[in-house]
Amino acid sequence: MSSNADSTASQRGAQRPPPLHEGLRLLLQTTLDAVVVMTAAGTIADWNDRAVSVFGWTREEVVGRPMADLIIPERYRDAHQNGLKRYLQTGKAVVLGRRIEVSGLRRNGEEFPLELSISPIASEGNVLFVGCLREMTDIYALRQARAEVARVTQRMAMDEMAASIVHEINQPLAAIAANAQAGLRWLTRATPDVDEARATLSRVVADSRRASEVVAGIRMMFKSEGRPTTTHDVNDLVREVLTLVRGDVENQRVSVSTELAEELPQVPANPVQLRQVLVNLVMNAVDAMSNIADRQRVLRLKTELHQPDCLISVADSGSGIDPQHVQRIFDPFFTTKSHGMGMGLAICRSVVENHGGRLSVERNLPHGTIFQVLLPIGVAASLDARA
Repeated sequence: MSSNADSTASQRGAQRPPPLHEGLRLLLQTTLDAVVVMTAAGTIADWNDRAVSVFGWTREEVVGRPMADLIIPERYRDAHQNGLKRYLQTGKAVVLGRRIEVSGLRRNGEEFPLELSISPIASEGNVLFVGCLREMTDIYALRQARAEVARVTQRMAMDEMAASIVHEINQPLAAIAANAQAGLRWLTRATPDVDEARATLSRVVADSRRASEVVAGIRMMFKSEGRPTTTHDVNDLVREVLTLVRGDVENQRVSVSTELAEELPQVPANPVQLRQVLVNLVMNAVDAMSNIADRQRVLRLKTELHQPDCLISVADSGSGIDPQHVQRIFDPFFTTKSHGMGMGLAICRSVVENHGGRLSVERNLPHGTIFQVLLPIGVAASLDARA
């Protein structure tokens, strides 16, 4: 395979491309991905050291030679040339601005999977195409490492939480057991001591209240640090969330559609907590579409006035929720994921309810799920009236 590429390139002749401007050369030197710069004629203008290690060709060997002959498997070369011609004629191409999975070709003839994103740029009056490539084996390893870290972190968090709960509840339970045994001894004497028994039973009641307070305190861990005292623009929160999750959305090749109502009244909110709720719902939606291959992966976020409340909808085009699980998805520790703790949606619902709102789920037709966050509109003080 490599000898054919060598002979083909030598027959066509290597034409030296125009020099690259400084900004593009800096990109080649600093990025960790393999970067290939191609001219409108389909020849390689430059590539970086990472591309050298990925494909096996040195920079001196490839500059000015047809890219398709060197790094694209032969069966895909016609499609590559046709796509290039179509873009130059119409200015439209389906792969620009998106991450796609393609097959690459090493110098030794080995084919391997790549993730590719392409962007056109103007340089010294010429049209150049910059392709950023990453080996899928690197991506798989990174995902696996992240998943393992997440599992370990979740396990440690659960262990700490369980130890804390056991410690806090064991103390009043131990006191209840000790006082109950003492009360029995006072009552089973030959002459029962009712006063002592009454005193020990009073301590049992006090310790049981203490245990209840511990449980209430644990529940409060999943609630807000206090009711919201200021109002916020829901549309701004949605935009911030999309900025935060942009990398994960792009990596999963998910299209984002937003429909944000204009002049929407502000809502009383703790912005940090509400933002985290939306991040959780969006990432759940992205995860729900990760295995979809026969249709477009679409994430839709919508805000609207739903008197007397504000409605935020997060919809996906995934496989949907099994009907038998719908009634349980907000329950603590319930999850259908092998890597999940089952606390995400439970915490989300707790936060939303602490805002005086409601979190619900429904089927998205024809595919997927819609989560809806309903928040009250008005001054922050109105929440205290609902408490």
